[in-house]
Amino acid sequence: MKKTYLVTLLLIGISYFSKAQYTYYQYFDGADTSSFNSILIKLDTSRTNIWQIGRPQKPIFDSAYSLPNDIVTDTIHNIPPNNTSRFSLKLLPWNTYGILVLQWVQKLDMQFGHQGGYVEFSVDTGKTWQNAFNNPHVFNFYGFQPANEDTVSAGNYAFSGTDSTWRDIWFCLDMSWLSSSRDSVIFRFTLQTDTGIYSKEGWEIDNMMARQDIAHPVHEVHDKDYVDLYPNPTAGQVNVSIQNINDFHIIEHMELEDAQGRTVQTWKNVPTQFWFDTSTYPNGVYFLNVTTNIKSERVLLVVKH
Repeated sequence: MKKTYLVTLLLIGISYFSKAQYTYYQYFDGADTSSFNSILIKLDTSRTNIWQIGRPQKPIFDSAYSLPNDIVTDTIHNIPPNNTSRFSLKLLPWNTYGILVLQWVQKLDMQFGHQGGYVEFSVDTGKTWQNAFNNPHVFNFYGFQPANEDTVSAGNYAFSGTDSTWRDIWFCLDMSWLSSSRDSVIFRFTLQTDTGIYSKEGWEIDNMMARQDIAHPVHEVHDKDYVDLYPNPTAGQVNVSIQNINDFHIIEHMELEDAQGRTVQTWKNVPTQFWFDTSTYPNGVYFLNVTTNIKSERVLLVVKH
């Protein structure tokens, strides 16, 4: 009986691991377009959309990362003024645990303050969009150079400037805060330019991969602490990390109170790895009341600028 039990656990573990490591691809070369194991790209149908899949033939964007094709803001011409161009993709996480990883390589050539490229995601079939930059729902977003961050019109954080080196970009979302009614995540890549005319090539992307991983590459939570706040005291950003107990784990309600018991800020249905900014709060003692689908805790936070 014990052997049967151990074998069953082993098989479950192998199934869990293999699912978590299954990878979808899109290298834009024609052989990776099946619905079974490919990331399917949807180009915006607007006649002004300049995203193209093909062989790049520009001074900086002179070849794909994996030959012959990639996706680029026009394979031949510079990016035009007063343009908004998009493509999107949809991923279907098979479980609401672990992290959903979208990975790609890119080059950039845009004019700071006037041209930018940004990544958004939606968990409600495209009704609302969230910018990936500086977003507390985003588990990790890295691989690009800090010097290539900027803002474009409407205050969107974006990639900008020139980086002619292929950069390996990682975008990770915690799946624990998604419910069964949110069964897909849509990612949208947008190039935006203003009315100025600049001789710039835009945005080049290749070798997209997506998978769902088990591991969470974040600050480790001590076994004794269900809710961990760090840094504490803080002068700005404070991270909230909940000890992982089961597969579906979400902060249902969170409330920050000052020392007088007045509510400063509230959140609903956020990931178990989250952050918020305290830079505008007065110095003093605060209390963070956290209610997850498992239990509730009250944690002291000190703000000291």
